[in-house]
Amino acid sequence: MALRLAPLCFPIFKPVENNIKILETLLEESLEDLVFSRQEKRTLKKSPALKTISSTQRDWLLSRARDLAMSRLPEKPEIVMAWFYEAVKALKPKESPPMEASEAYFSPGTACRSAIIRQLHKARKHIDICVFTISDNQIRDEIASMHQLGKRIRIISDNDKSADMGSDIDFLRRLGIPLILDNTEVHMHHKFALFDQERLLSGSYNWTRSAAERNYENLVLSTEANLVRSFQQEFERLWKKLH
Repeated sequence: MALRLAPLCFPIFKPVENNIKILETLLEESLEDLVFSRQEKRTLKKSPALKTISSTQRDWLLSRARDLAMSRLPEKPEIVMAWFYEAVKALKPKESPPMEASEAYFSPGTACRSAIIRQLHKARKHIDICVFTISDNQIRDEIASMHQLGKRIRIISDNDKSADMGSDIDFLRRLGIPLILDNTEVHMHHKFALFDQERLLSGSYNWTRSAAERNYENLVLSTEANLVRSFQQEFERLWKKLH
């Protein structure tokens, strides 16, 4: 059964610019053997003419690609259909990557603590925490709740601070949360956390009551992919090294 291409709602305009003619010729030449080769797609995408046309002219070319495909459709419907979809992909403008989200929080005050709790609650599956210490009971309780909900949590912390009065490290370990302490002579002084390998919280802020109530501290939230990846790699390196 012959395949039919649904009509496209692109306005048809008579092209008058030379760049339109160049691109139209590239489409016609590509359709001669019914195959839109990689080289042909590369030539089309890198053509200076494609970079200079307007959105209206691009729509005309998409409509022209449809008309060309329709003219050859009875021959080999599936092959012509594949050519048409490749033409559409080649002609569509490259989408700009989404803007990366970033926010900053400061203490004294509740902003940093609230940001941590919000990201813990928002995490879908994975939470990796690498902090000097944890002694803020509100943060501790949210970590415990996320663990009870089945979210995978891993914690790296410092062995010296885990012995401090008020530390919640042993409490979290007793819950069955995978937790590693740095037993080297130096301090594990990081303060960062990763959520679903997509979001990063990092800054000077210790996860303590004093950081919220008295200290001048900061936290930055970022979804910038390269930054998240770098911190995730560092977490994995430390987890493996200290395990």
